[in-house]
Amino acid sequence: MKRRSTLTKHDLKRAIVDNKTMIFSLVERLLNLEKVFELYVEMNKDSKGFEDYLKEKKNETESKK
Repeated sequence: MKRRSTLTKHDLKRAIVDNKTMIFSLVERLLNLEKVFELYVEMNKDSKGFEDYLKEKKNETESKK
């Protein structure tokens, strides 16, 4: 019968660091997407229209509840 290898502290530490790195990378990508979207709305000079649209959608979802 084969004996399974055990996890060491180093294995666990490496996995945690890898997960932390991946999460920071995802957060950075989301922040970049947010900035790009903000610049796009600003470029089209449609900030007010977009705000009105978001308020409208928010009211729609609240009325459905």
